[in-house]
Amino acid sequence: MRNISKSGNYSDSLNNFVINEVPNGSKCLDVGCWTGNLGVALIKEKKCRIDGLDVDNKVLTKARKAGYEKTYLVNLNNDNYSLKNINDKYDLIIFADVLEHLINPIEILQDFKKKLTPDGKIIVSLPNIGFFLNRINLLIGKWEYRDFGCLDKTHLRFYTINTAKQLVESAGMEVLKVKPYNQFGILRYLNKFNNIIPSLLAYQTLIVAKLNRSNHIL
Repeated sequence: MRNISKSGNYSDSLNNFVINEVPNGSKCLDVGCWTGNLGVALIKEKKCRIDGLDVDNKVLTKARKAGYEKTYLVNLNNDNYSLKNINDKYDLIIFADVLEHLINPIEILQDFKKKLTPDGKIIVSLPNIGFFLNRINLLIGKWEYRDFGCLDKTHLRFYTINTAKQLVESAGMEVLKVKPYNQFGILRYLNKFNNIIPSLLAYQTLIVAKLNRSNHIL
């Protein structure tokens, strides 16, 4: 069993649910790669080729040392950001708990989908603000930001499972799979019940989508 998280610390966490969706041998772009834990697992377990993108040069240096082939320093919350240095096309572009940190996530998805191969896909993971503990806290008047989790103090946007799906579709992608899930600690025991009331019992949701041929322009 891979390490999933230590005390909610993002820097040492792995998202098994994202990893399981990646086909062997894929060429991937890990958006918001940080120090590269996800890419290391994909390289070792799936024989993937991984490039990464992040806003911090120090973490990108660590990602390269960990096996990332190319890394890109880009601040996606800067109005003048550019992807012109990314010349490759990818089988998969991964947004693992990234889009909730961005000002214009639809625009970001629209830009990045141009970097997909014709049969390429995106994988998106987002926290579910509709999770029952968030609802209970809001009901009793609590909305307190934290260092990690659904109410991470760096989150700019919040999504339910349905609005996460709508986000991806609004960027002109065709959703192939929506998987509600729990990966942290005791919450993993709720996974067996996710098919009953996923909007209530899932802490996160994973979406796999492909290019929508009816409106995609290469």
